[in-house]
Amino acid sequence: MTRNRISIALFLLVSTAFAQEPQGTITGTVSDADGTVADATVEAKNMATGTAYEAISDRDGFTLSQLPAGTYEVSVPKLGWRTERYVQSDVPVQAGQTLRLDIQLVRDNLGVIGDDLAFLAIRNKYAGLTGPTPRTADGKPDLSGVWQGNFDPDPEAPAALPWASAVVEERMANHFRDMPPASCLPDPIPINPVMYKFIQTPSLLLQLFEFEPKYRQVFSDGRTHPEDLDPTWMGYSIGKWEGDTFVVETIGFNDSSWLPDGYPHTERLRVIERFSRPDLAHLNVDVTIDDPGTFTTPWQLHMVWELAPGEEILEFICNENNKYHENIAIQ
Repeated sequence: MTRNRISIALFLLVSTAFAQEPQGTITGTVSDADGTVADATVEAKNMATGTAYEAISDRDGFTLSQLPAGTYEVSVPKLGWRTERYVQSDVPVQAGQTLRLDIQLVRDNLGVIGDDLAFLAIRNKYAGLTGPTPRTADGKPDLSGVWQGNFDPDPEAPAALPWASAVVEERMANHFRDMPPASCLPDPIPINPVMYKFIQTPSLLLQLFEFEPKYRQVFSDGRTHPEDLDPTWMGYSIGKWEGDTFVVETIGFNDSSWLPDGYPHTERLRVIERFSRPDLAHLNVDVTIDDPGTFTTPWQLHMVWELAPGEEILEFICNENNKYHENIAIQ
């Protein structure tokens, strides 16, 4: 009987010791050049035991709690093709303490010259620009100028059909290795954080790119879409003014290009872009991606581009420095 009491006492003592083992916490934010990132998976892996702990970030940040004291590897996977994978090793977690770790994600530059820091420097360079909206002779807002594009900082999740979701999962699994820009082919919708130049005339808006396909014509002379379009990478665009908003409707896409975040599309794709210039330095860009063959409801994206008046569209030849395929990390 005495031996049983001693065994029970030892069991309770050991159980209490494990229950009261002091643990630590990692907390912080996840952000990129456009601001705080929500819905990012933050993983902390104990480098001694291999045990992984996960948290999902929101606009207030993330918290990884109840971490046994030790050294961790903290990582955030690639978010679509928007960012490079973040990894930081040798992160010390001490018992009973909270470690602050703010994670800054870097845009994926596809292995070509230039990186996210260059775009951030340009954005900071012109951050103080103010002034009224410039207008053309007919009183319409003048969209002309060099603009620094960006991604939607808080995109909604598209309502994709099962086949489209399965395609995205497959593309994520191979790290978007086969995305068209990696082979110097164009994106169908210009919403990347690069430079765009608008040249506006009464009958045509010309958009210049630093990458393929180099330019896009938006016809605003009153024409309608041709009835029998040959599908192309960029489609056929017509524009019209609705008040102070220039509305661009594009159809006639082939199904070879990719939508943002790796989503596929069909030749039924129709894209509506709304451009409005509320002041000198900003361009509001609202995009509706409508493809009933891919989504159950249209997908909405919202961005604010910033004027970069001292910059110019430079020559960029993708296949001269295209190192994406040889540098991509397949895990």
